[in-house]
Amino acid sequence: MWLELHDNNGPIFVNMNLVTHFQRVEGQRRTTLVTFAPKNADCVTFQVKESPDEIMEMLWEEDRPR
Repeated sequence: MWLELHDNNGPIFVNMNLVTHFQRVEGQRRTTLVTFAPKNADCVTFQVKESPDEIMEMLWEEDRPR
């Protein structure tokens, strides 16, 4: 599932199926996401402006039956 999130440069699209964990940046609203690609064992960490709660709400919205 892909979500449109935002970093300092604008929108980014994140494949949430590859995210192994995410957590709030201490003292901030931002979230650190860690992705893992098993095919080549690459791990990427980045920060987005959305809070963990906002990301969870987006995931629930996408997962709801239509």
